[in-house]
Amino acid sequence: MKTYRRKKQQYAFASVLAVIAVINLLFFFIMYQPARSEYIGLKDSIQKTRADIASRKQKIARLEKLSAQLETSAQDRQRLITMHFIPKNTGWSEILPQLEGMVQRTSVKNLRKDYTISPTPQYGLYSVKIRFPVSGQYPNVVNLIREIESSKTFFIIDSVDVRGGNAPGGQDVAMNLNLETFFYQ
Repeated sequence: MKTYRRKKQQYAFASVLAVIAVINLLFFFIMYQPARSEYIGLKDSIQKTRADIASRKQKIARLEKLSAQLETSAQDRQRLITMHFIPKNTGWSEILPQLEGMVQRTSVKNLRKDYTISPTPQYGLYSVKIRFPVSGQYPNVVNLIREIESSKTFFIIDSVDVRGGNAPGGQDVAMNLNLETFFYQ
C-alpha cells in the first residue's frame, strides 16, 4: 500500500508537472505571437530608420556642398562687383577719366557727357545712365565702341544713334551713345 500511495503521489506530482508544462507551453504560444510580431515590426522599423539615416546623410552632404557653393557664390559675386563696377563714392571721378581716356586714344571728339543715377539700388547696385555724344572718323568711332566693350569697367551700350557728320568728304560720323554702368556701395 505504501508503494501504491507512493506511486499515486508520483502520478499526482507528474500530473501537476504536466499541467504546469502545458500551461507554460500555452503561455509561451500566447506570448510568442505578439512578441514575434513586435520583433518583426522593430526589425522593419530599424531598417527604415537606417534607410532614413542614409538618406539624411546624403541630403546633408548635398546641403553642405550647396552651402559651400553659396559661400563661394557670394565671394564670386563680390569679386565680380568690385572688379567690374565702381564704388558709388568715387564713381564719377573714375568714370570721367576712363571715358576721356577712351576718347583721346581713339581720336574722336566729345564735348559733354550727361549722367543720371538711379536713387535706389537694385541688387546692391545703382544704375548709372550715361549719354555720350561723339563725332569723328568712322574707324575711330568703331574703335571707341570696341574700347567701351573691352573696358575693365562694365558698360552696357543701350542704344546708338548714328548720323553722318558735317565734314567735307563725308568720312565723319556723329553718334549718341547711351551707356549704362553700375555703382556699388
